[in-house]
Amino acid sequence: MVILVRLLRVVLVTILCIVDFAALFEFLNAVPTYLFLPDHLEGGDAYGSSRMMFLGALWWGAVFRAPGYLFYGTVPLLIVMAATEWKSMKSWREYLAIWLIAGLLATGFPVSYPLRLAAVVVAAAGVSYFYWLFAGKSAGDRLQDWRTRASNGGALRLANYVAYAVVAYLAYQLTGYLFYGGKLLWVTFVSEPSPGTPPFQVTHRRKLTALQKVAMMDFPDPASCLKRAETDVLSLDRLKEIDWDRIDNEDEADVCMFRLLGSYENLSYATDWFEAQGFRVFDNFSSTHPYIERDGTQRVAAGYSIRKHGPKFPTKGIIRRAFRSIPYGMIVNATWSKDGKKLLGVETNFSTL
Repeated sequence: MVILVRLLRVVLVTILCIVDFAALFEFLNAVPTYLFLPDHLEGGDAYGSSRMMFLGALWWGAVFRAPGYLFYGTVPLLIVMAATEWKSMKSWREYLAIWLIAGLLATGFPVSYPLRLAAVVVAAAGVSYFYWLFAGKSAGDRLQDWRTRASNGGALRLANYVAYAVVAYLAYQLTGYLFYGGKLLWVTFVSEPSPGTPPFQVTHRRKLTALQKVAMMDFPDPASCLKRAETDVLSLDRLKEIDWDRIDNEDEADVCMFRLLGSYENLSYATDWFEAQGFRVFDNFSSTHPYIERDGTQRVAAGYSIRKHGPKFPTKGIIRRAFRSIPYGMIVNATWSKDGKKLLGVETNFSTL
């Protein structure tokens, strides 16, 4: 029971630190911009607007950034923190290094942006001290007592074996993160994947992220996104059979939806395709009445109720689906060229209270 209480404490403090890092990072990242705000506003208005914007940055980090950090970072950090418990690591410097590395990974190593990098360092220093204060400086104390008692009792020896099994399971989970991390490093520093078929692209000529490149590598063509079938012929109906079980995140969803929608001749098939996936196409954003942007491009938009149907992806994993259930809705925007014959981009957005 003592070990379980300690484990619960480590889990809760780690989760709280991740949320704190998200809020603090967004707050610090916004400081350079808001420092110039009073120059453009008058007296009390400047102070009030500045204060509200600072609070907005904290809110944005805690509500919108934190869920993503929790989804991708909780398990790896818990594994690392379990190692610190096992080794009885009590130095604050060690925890500073852990949270600094985690912060750099979460924010994409912003070495080219000094102010953003400074925000990461300060936020990591703050949460590392918080973790050290509430958990780190007592790391391993309960474990040492447990080991001593385990050597004198059969029941505790059995609990020891159970603990090894838990560590083995966490190590198994870590292999997935390491494998995905290896892919990120590969597409970033070794070999950038080809655009695939049809050539994947994003709207507004934005630079592709490492996550998008991994998705492009894993889903290079329409067939890689579809459920297995006896035939390889990509008929119009066959293109609707997307394998959502293989989709883990929005970047993979964007790539696969682009591969499949882009395989049609024009946007006239978009409404039928989205409805076949359980989406609701908005009246003024449909294939027959697409929304015309200022530059003349045409957009079809479809919504999906997560609150009513649960997350569209991932389809497995209680914890992963719980995190994906935080937003209440999902909207997909597909943008075509002015003549409606070339797909220019697909973007997935989530609605959160």
